[in-house]
Amino acid sequence: MTSNVCSRGKRRGARHATMRHWKPRSAHGRWMALGLLILALGGVTLAVVDLIRRLSGSPETWQIDIGALGWLLLLIGSLLAALWSAHRLMSALTLTYDIDRNGLYIRWAGNQVIIPLDRIITIDVGAGPVFLPFGPFQRVGTYWGRAFTGEAPLYLYATQPPGECLIIYTADAAYALSPEDPDAFVQDLEQRRSLGATKVLQPSLEHSRVFHYAFWRDRTVLALVLAAMMINLLAFGLVAVAYPSLAPLVEMRFDATGELAELRPRHQTLFLPLAAFGLSLLNTTAGLALYRSLPLGARLLQGASVIVQLLFLVAVVQILW
Repeated sequence: MTSNVCSRGKRRGARHATMRHWKPRSAHGRWMALGLLILALGGVTLAVVDLIRRLSGSPETWQIDIGALGWLLLLIGSLLAALWSAHRLMSALTLTYDIDRNGLYIRWAGNQVIIPLDRIITIDVGAGPVFLPFGPFQRVGTYWGRAFTGEAPLYLYATQPPGECLIIYTADAAYALSPEDPDAFVQDLEQRRSLGATKVLQPSLEHSRVFHYAFWRDRTVLALVLAAMMINLLAFGLVAVAYPSLAPLVEMRFDATGELAELRPRHQTLFLPLAAFGLSLLNTTAGLALYRSLPLGARLLQGASVIVQLLFLVAVVQILW
């Protein structure tokens, strides 16, 4: 009898020592992300088709004007929207909650939040009233980001509204979760807490290396990338506005004394912002590869992109006016 009891106890301990996976409740957030992705890809398709039409034929017949700039802006906006929607859809499809004796692990799209079980103070149902700073966008795919309740920060990792979620409270923050079977999830979590931890964990947020979160979350890097992009778009815009009134041949090169050295076809004015864009893209790619080992070097590369864009912008202004 004693041996049977001991064996059952060992099996129970082994079962709780292993990690258990919990899926979130199914919700309409993933369909919102899919719908936005389809709309964004539609915008990309329309913009590409029109730009190809405008640039078909010989360079002398290219239709470059303010309308072309509008389609270019639509292409860029649609691409960004498609990438964001695809990421939100991936987050919804990969969101899981895992529990072992040491911690609760929230995983999505290669990211992971670790909540040590010994840091959990209490578990409640529902939080409110909750303010979502990004409004409806924080419901796409899953409820994501940070919400404000007037108390501890509330971090959203759920497919349901915060008022319908399990709220995990620690001393520093609160976490909104929506497992498929909330009662069984809480029971499993409490049983593992009662067993005691076998390993000391620290609360942490581990970002996926695939999406280079650290690079894009660096405010200096982000500001420089956006500045380079805006200057480049300004150069494209100036060319688009002036292009219809340009002569077939424009002054493209000057010698050391500032005198005219050569006339070039007007379509070559497009190559200046294109070349600047290519250099910025190269610097951004290099910065992504460099950031983990040398953040300062990555920031300097983005700063160099801004300087290059400014130089090309000055060249465009000199040529057009």
